[in-house]
Amino acid sequence: MEIIIYQFPDMFTSWNAPDDEGTRCWRSTQPRSTLGHVVTEAAEAVLRTHGEAGYLEKWGQHSFPGAALDNLRRLHQRDDACRHENCQVSADS
Repeated sequence: MEIIIYQFPDMFTSWNAPDDEGTRCWRSTQPRSTLGHVVTEAAEAVLRTHGEAGYLEKWGQHSFPGAALDNLRRLHQRDDACRHENCQVSADS
């Protein structure tokens, strides 16, 4: 998967701006399984650090995307053959 991060002068006025109005500041191509793993781990770390209430207080406009994280975790465990210990599906799951 290709990931590109663009920087825009003002996120409030540039929210729907086309990519070419921003400055590309980072680009990477990674296997889907790697991306799924790191995004899952990062979201779980945010949840552990802040909790759902703390997330809402810190980021204000949106609740923590718990259902999306659960779905990503389920798909990653099912489809990516990740060997990381936390990604292994137990027999009693």
